[in-house]
Order: sequence, then structure tokens, then C-alpha cells
Amino acid sequence: MVDEVLEARDYVAKLVNKGWFRHAVGELGIKHLITLIKFVDTHYRECSVSIDLNFLINLLDEYYNTESRVRYFIKELVRMQGVNELARNLMSAYPMLPPDVREFMDNILRSLPSDAKPSDMVELVIRELTRELESFREKLASLINTARSQCANRVYTQTS
Repeated sequence: MVDEVLEARDYVAKLVNKGWFRHAVGELGIKHLITLIKFVDTHYRECSVSIDLNFLINLLDEYYNTESRVRYFIKELVRMQGVNELARNLMSAYPMLPPDVREFMDNILRSLPSDAKPSDMVELVIRELTRELESFREKLASLINTARSQCANRVYTQTS
């Protein structure tokens, strides 16, 4: 069926550019046909993906659950080890960290003054990680809001 829709789209796109067809259908008809062509392009061309809005809402719920577990884990880790011990462990593990995590740490260490305490580093790492989590949540919420605006006639509820 998708192949037939794409074939019909290509055929109509050729017709839209013909003067006689424009005259026969009229400008309003051409406008509506172009809208349909854009819809087909958006939903059936190479890299188009369609995701169910309920799936996105469930994904956001899962994100909230994961975020709270990560925040709780970090808080408990700091409480159990103490900020200074955690900083020492983090610095001793630094050479074994993956390159992207080392780059993340380098950016944090560069932003600290030379006389910063180890606790400052840990607090800044936690703050930056939290900021990344919040940024991801905002992007996901934005995606959901966009999907909701395109499905305005349906009612959705969020459990979190």
C-alpha cells in the first residue's frame, strides 16, 4: 500500500506542475493537493518515523522514574562515602573512564579555580549531570507537546 501511495504522490506532483491541470483544478485544488503531497512526504518518505503519542507519554513516565532513581543513588553515594572520599575515588578512576566521560570531567576541572576543594568538583559534577538530565527531559516534553498539538482532538493523561 505504501508503494501505491508513493506512486500516486509522484504522479500528482507531476500533474500539479502542468498548466492545464492547474487550470482544470483551480488554485484552491492545487493548494490542497500540495498539502497532501507534503503529508505523504512527511509520513512515507525515507527517514520519516511515526511514534504513538501514548508511547511518548509512557517514555516520559519511565524517564521520571529513572531520573528519581539516579538522583537518589547520587545522594546516597555522597552520603555514604562523603564528598571528599568520593572526589578522591573519582580522580583515581579518571584514567579508566571512557573518553567522553573524561572530556566531561576535563570541562568541569577547567571551570574550577586552582584552589578549589575536592567537594567543589563533586558538587559541580552532580550539578552538570543534573543539568544534562533536565535538558533531556525538556526535549522529551517538547516532543510530546508537539505530538499533542498535532493530535488535538484526542485526550491524553499522564500518570507522573
